[in-house]
Amino acid sequence: MLGLRQAPWVMKGKSKNRVRVEKGLFERRKAEKQRSRDEDRLALESGQKSREQLRQENALFTGMKVRIDLDRAKALS
Repeated sequence: MLGLRQAPWVMKGKSKNRVRVEKGLFERRKAEKQRSRDEDRLALESGQKSREQLRQENALFTGMKVRIDLDRAKALS
């Protein structure tokens, strides 16, 4: 089982148990989300999709808040 301290993406030292994030990840994700919003707006304005269609497509990504307790999580393998 891969322990939290052994994971390569976890920072070591004073900032233990912090996840190292790839540089520019948040900016790229923000740009992706904005592109998706723009595409949805254009599809709605052009009549290509209805509000209900967009709501159903995007419902997968809303309403669920998940928190993972890494100390209690089990390895997948």
